[in-house]
Amino acid sequence: MIVGRATGFRRALKRFIFRNWAPILVVLLSVQVLVVASRYTDVLKTDVFSATAVGLLATVVGIFIVFRFNEAYQRWWEARILWGGLVNESRNFARELMTFITPERVPKVGSADAARRVQRELVYRHLAYCNALRLTLRKQQSWEELAPFLKPEELADLEPYVNKPTRLSFLQGQQLARLFGPTVAESLLLTRLDATMNRLLDIQGGCERIKNTAFPDEVRFISKAMVWLSAVAVPIAFLSADNEIHALEVLAVIVISLSFMVVEQLGASLKNPFESLDNDTPMTALCRTIEIDLRQQLGETKLPPPIEPVDGVLL
Repeated sequence: MIVGRATGFRRALKRFIFRNWAPILVVLLSVQVLVVASRYTDVLKTDVFSATAVGLLATVVGIFIVFRFNEAYQRWWEARILWGGLVNESRNFARELMTFITPERVPKVGSADAARRVQRELVYRHLAYCNALRLTLRKQQSWEELAPFLKPEELADLEPYVNKPTRLSFLQGQQLARLFGPTVAESLLLTRLDATMNRLLDIQGGCERIKNTAFPDEVRFISKAMVWLSAVAVPIAFLSADNEIHALEVLAVIVISLSFMVVEQLGASLKNPFESLDNDTPMTALCRTIEIDLRQQLGETKLPPPIEPVDGVLL
């Protein structure tokens, strides 16, 4: 995710000019072709290419692109809300573990030292869960990143499972079920923890829905086609006005045409917020935030540093 005021002139030049060299070239070539065509043919002397007709086309294209951009932004914003919920529910889960799993409330743990070991194991498995969700959404296979949080046998147990976050949640539930006894008080505590784990799975499901539900391909194709049509129609409208295109008009044509292209491409980059791109949800940074918060609740002092932006981008 681009943070702060990282989108300055240099980044804008890199993203919007260098990445759009092909559309710029097409617009320039179109202008040259139209200039030549206007000198030797009468093809442009028709109301079809009038400024009014092209203005109507630009209005339709603008409405369509804004609709697509809003839909893409809603997907991006929902992804950020879900991961914000993951941070909050992770803090709740750790607090409940630290509060409920004590020798007084859960006699099976035996002693305070044993309770701390159980708390640490559950918290660390939850950190593995958060990082496994991040890796799954980005379709990354670097599962060795989970090694600091899991026992070797647990890490090996994950290998055959397609949905590794779900498997880790299942292991959490199994351990909690074994830990709590049949008394009413312990059953209520287990129910409370189970409700938190259910909310975590709801967040996971929301992220998977965004990841696995493709943005309608027809919308993508039509919006891109209409943008390119506008990029060609605008210089025709300028030329039809006086059968000449001056230097300033060429610059205006490029700016108008690229404005549609830039907005269309920005919407395309926002529609998939789990792709490790500049506008991606900063899942790595959020996983590190969760790790720092939860390990501090365990009383640890040797903590990793927060993830810092690189070239204005926080991953």
